[in-house]
Amino acid sequence: MFSPPYFKQIVRSNLKFLLAFTAVLCLFLTVMTNVFTPAAMNDLQSAVSGTALGHILTGNGTLVGFMSNSFYALMAIIFPMVYSITVGNRLIAEKVDKGTMAGFLSTPATRLKIVITSAVYFIASLAVMWGIASVAGVAAAHIFQPGALDVEIFLNLNMGAFLYHLVVSGICFCASCIFNTSRNSLIFGAGIPLFFFVVSLFIKLSGDLDFLKYVTLNTLFNTQDILSGVGFEGAFTAMRTAAVILYAVAILWFQEKDLPI
Repeated sequence: MFSPPYFKQIVRSNLKFLLAFTAVLCLFLTVMTNVFTPAAMNDLQSAVSGTALGHILTGNGTLVGFMSNSFYALMAIIFPMVYSITVGNRLIAEKVDKGTMAGFLSTPATRLKIVITSAVYFIASLAVMWGIASVAGVAAAHIFQPGALDVEIFLNLNMGAFLYHLVVSGICFCASCIFNTSRNSLIFGAGIPLFFFVVSLFIKLSGDLDFLKYVTLNTLFNTQDILSGVGFEGAFTAMRTAAVILYAVAILWFQEKDLPI
């Protein structure tokens, strides 16, 4: 069910992507913690009040409040999404498209071992990414703004971001397992998460488009609910369930589908 040699090969081939995107998250968290004080946050929110940005840059005047509607609304969504789109395609579809999957299947590693090992890496890599980001954020706040960060809410935001990207990775992995070409894998694996993100931006920019919340995954990652401490548990459960279903479909599909020779 799991192939340690194949897992090591995946880690080696994708480590640079994991390190790069994790470093970007840590850098943004560190800079924001260093630069934005509660007073600066209030000034910025006053400056953009009444503009389109005013719907995005909202908060409760605290460090974690500002992060919930800036970092977690933009950077924490886009950068890990790009990671999932890139790595998801590389794990399965790119190998099938280039013909290298046949070489791996000629070894003792079966289809089931390959796809499960790939899924384990994908999930573990996202857990590592957000685990490191959480440690970096808490450490940066301790150094630059002692006592300003509500650690419990911050960790809940990171858990929500991790679960959100677990679903995104499930979409990318499912597309990678279903399609035999990188082109089709990327059309669906990248197109669906990007559609969700664009729709969520429209909702933030105009209250008249609130009905669109039913067609985007981003609704489940509601930073305001996490900030208030109520109402987010059900969304977390929904994201966990969606991720399990997507990965299960991907594994079963790859195991049964016809591969080009």
